[in-house]
Amino acid sequence: MARVLLLAGDETLAVLLEKSGHFIVRSEHEPHDLVVASEPRPGSKKPVIVFTRPGDVESRIRALEAGAEDAFDGQFAPSQMVARVGAVARRAAPDAIEVDGCTLDLAGHTATREGRPTPLTAREVDIVRYLHRNRARVVPRAELLENVWGVSPDNTTRSVDVAISALRAKIERDPRSPAIIGSVKNAGYKWMLT
Repeated sequence: MARVLLLAGDETLAVLLEKSGHFIVRSEHEPHDLVVASEPRPGSKKPVIVFTRPGDVESRIRALEAGAEDAFDGQFAPSQMVARVGAVARRAAPDAIEVDGCTLDLAGHTATREGRPTPLTAREVDIVRYLHRNRARVVPRAELLENVWGVSPDNTTRSVDVAISALRAKIERDPRSPAIIGSVKNAGYKWMLT
């Protein structure tokens, strides 16, 4: 998940990014410069994207030199900002995840448990990436439909439940008692282990 550094008071973008599942860091004491002067923190593994005041090229350069993944002018359209944040988050996503005795090779589209590899579909890989990236929270079915399937969140299909069930059969020790992808009644799905 990307950490996004916002200028103090930029509420519209904050709402959009929070809805898309990105963690936001703010600083009330840096209203005229980069949001958090000490960010990005040395040794942090999470990518940092910095929005600066319009026309503030020097601040963007300082942010990139300090280790930010991206830094750009806060004058972009909100939808473009959300898309850029999403692109950084995807680039930062792991290609392999070790969880509960299962190795998920997302680049190779396989899940290996007890030495036995099982192929994963492209959609299953996308589900794993999305749930893992948003593992700090419950992800509603409608959000998965919109962000993994690319269809309207108002759709009433059971596709998400069917796909999660098939994925669990491939990655869980006991699909009837999942330890990796849990269900939260009337809320959605959650990546259970970190």
